[in-house]
Amino acid sequence: MTQWFNVDRKGLAKLMEGRSKAFVLYELVQNAWDEASREVKVTIQSVPNTRNAQICVEDDSPEGFKDISHAYTLFAESEKKSDATKRGRFNIGEKLVLALARTAYIQTTKGAIVFNAYGRHETRKKRDAGSVVSVEIPCTKSEMGEIIAAGRQLIPPPGIKTTINGEVLPDRTPSTEFETTLPTLIGDDEGVLRRSERRTWVRVYLPSPGETAMLYEMGIPVVETGDRYHVDVQQKVPLNMDRDGVTPGYLKAMRVAVLNHTHQYLTEDDAAKTWVRDACSDENVENEALKRAISLRFGENAVTFDPSDREANKISASEDRQLVHGAHLTAGEWENVRRAGLLPPAGQVTPSPKPYHPDGKPLNLIPPSNWSPGMIRVSEFAKVAARELLGRRSLLTVQIANEFGWNTAATFGPGCELVLNLACLGHEFFDNGISDKVIDLIIHEFGHEYSQDHLSRKYYDALTKLGAQMTRLALDKPELFR
Repeated sequence: MTQWFNVDRKGLAKLMEGRSKAFVLYELVQNAWDEASREVKVTIQSVPNTRNAQICVEDDSPEGFKDISHAYTLFAESEKKSDATKRGRFNIGEKLVLALARTAYIQTTKGAIVFNAYGRHETRKKRDAGSVVSVEIPCTKSEMGEIIAAGRQLIPPPGIKTTINGEVLPDRTPSTEFETTLPTLIGDDEGVLRRSERRTWVRVYLPSPGETAMLYEMGIPVVETGDRYHVDVQQKVPLNMDRDGVTPGYLKAMRVAVLNHTHQYLTEDDAAKTWVRDACSDENVENEALKRAISLRFGENAVTFDPSDREANKISASEDRQLVHGAHLTAGEWENVRRAGLLPPAGQVTPSPKPYHPDGKPLNLIPPSNWSPGMIRVSEFAKVAARELLGRRSLLTVQIANEFGWNTAATFGPGCELVLNLACLGHEFFDNGISDKVIDLIIHEFGHEYSQDHLSRKYYDALTKLGAQMTRLALDKPELFR
């Protein structure tokens, strides 16, 4: 029967131009790992008197290749399609390797095949166990060094000893591992690959010095992520046909899973990194992971900038709370922050006092007849200080409120009125005489004679000026402070 079409090997090889030749090693190693192997030996060496390199991968799988014809048949049906824990899917990897090769040799328990300038030749020479694949590819010394370096990035599956030029690849111990649900590819009853969601184990490793974090598919590097960890997914990753990229959606799903299971190890440096922010913008991020990331990034007492209470924003800033503005987070991050009840508005945390507003609720004032001796003493001192420090403010009115719902110690408002809040200050504030706390509060409130803005230069200058005047007053009239 005449075949529908032929494949131009040289044309197929041209598709490989510009691609790292490490893919040759990865394709051959993954096939060896997918078999029932206990040991895989890789040899990479220069071919004398040529600009070629020979890559040889040998395994000890008892059965060898199940069907040696798959080595040269494009898109043949493969048992790997229906098994999400096997690395192959298109049955094309070996053909891309052969397209690039100058010569190739495959020997397994079913026989052997030689590929050379004269074509493909099968022989009856068999192995008792395992398979060996040897290919000679065009390769400079620099490229061969890159292939060897890429080989050292492999993470061998547990129980499969893997060597490169006699050097045993170390068994890496994951920092953590967890089970989660991620997208994958799996063949249906008719062998058609379809996307699905499947539970899988994920192993997380800290990169070794000099390594860039990568996404792995069952020990085979797929793509650099630049994240904090190597992430090794123990099932088929939905890759493009070049096996060197994933969709942004898959990358985000992977990052969410990693953050949800490793957030306790986050550092302040991690919190603003792309991978953490990407995960924090997804609806599947867990509240504890989000809280950890947001707290590290902005501080545990951060608040959202409140346009409805601008003075509250300034009070928060004066208390060293970081104000988080809209542009600091993406829409997805904001949605999740609100869902988790994080970053409350400044107006809720440090509301500006509004006792003088026409529509404001009247304060619960304590009648002067009920004042304690300490309250009377602090009131008299405040009146003298106003006269001495503010000059024209010769008549200060002092009131004492008891407002538990008012998160303010004191206010200094229109008409030279000072209101002290017992609920916030406590009885000791008044009973301890003219203490440092009393002097500190009075200077703070009298500063608002010059500016209501806690963060303005005017307010800052007023505080230093009042501090100097208070010092002079203490030197000239020490009896006021006894």
